[in-house]
Amino acid sequence: MDESKNITFSFIVPLYNEQDGLELFYDRLVATAEALNEPFEIIFVNDGSQDETAVILRRLCELDFRVRVVDFSRNFGHQIAVTAGYDFACGRAVISLDGDCQHPPEVIPELVARWREGFEVVYTVRRDTKGISRIRRGTGRIMYRFIRWSSGADLTDQADFRLLDHKVVEALRRTREHARLIRGLVRWLGFRQTSVSYVAQQRTHGKSSYSLKQLAGMSGAGFFNFSLRPLRIVPKVGGVLLTAAIVYAAASLALWPLGKTASPIVHLIMAIVGLFGLQFVFLGLIGEYVGRIFEEAKARPLYVVRETVGFPAETQEEAESGVSPARSEDNPVTIYT
Repeated sequence: MDESKNITFSFIVPLYNEQDGLELFYDRLVATAEALNEPFEIIFVNDGSQDETAVILRRLCELDFRVRVVDFSRNFGHQIAVTAGYDFACGRAVISLDGDCQHPPEVIPELVARWREGFEVVYTVRRDTKGISRIRRGTGRIMYRFIRWSSGADLTDQADFRLLDHKVVEALRRTREHARLIRGLVRWLGFRQTSVSYVAQQRTHGKSSYSLKQLAGMSGAGFFNFSLRPLRIVPKVGGVLLTAAIVYAAASLALWPLGKTASPIVHLIMAIVGLFGLQFVFLGLIGEYVGRIFEEAKARPLYVVRETVGFPAETQEEAESGVSPARSEDNPVTIYT
């Protein structure tokens, strides 16, 4: 019998070098999950940790049959790790949260309550974040403004702390672009959505592994993956430049008999410099889109799994045969055990 069919809640937790606070997080999550009085599983995705995270996860698997581990062959990044969690989850509702306790497990009952009301997506919005510098917070807000401008999607202060109904998870599994911003994909999918606000807690140990480079990567995914608006600026700017050139030519002709125009050579040189600069900017913008098309065309798997631990026998057999646990030919996953 496939015991995974009886699971109500799947908790997916991406981890990267979280050895110091992992056991405390596990205790808090289990206490919250058990209070829901429903069958559950906890899927930890070890995103190529270099510390003792993998050792601790194996110990947790031995102590708790509800714990499963997906161990990546290397670090593939936070958004890919969350994606893998969705691929392996079997619950009727799937809840993602980070393992550093900044996403407080105690908020989960509120997410579940909204799900039971009929909402299929319950995402969280940060009211405040403890222990985060103003520079980092300001960088994040700028990133979200760019995304809102380019796609119209307001993702400000949203986090990858959310509950998705199994129907949404099945739909999300079919979106396999490599430059991923999951909160943007979830918004694009639709379904009945609502939000829950929370205060992000300070990390229990260490410092965030989420670098400014990764934030920039997420910003790029949101900017380029959800809208063609940047490309459509090109003809509009071209129209403005053409209009400006016509007005300038008319004004120059009108002022020329009065001797009040600048040297024609100066105007020509500045026009050439400006137009070349504008061309390079837009060529770079178009090149970004072409580069992303190139990355998608290679059709590499999103991630490679070195091994899985703690999954039911049926899922383990599929993993060993290299079949995606999402059970879909549209979801290429490379798995080595």
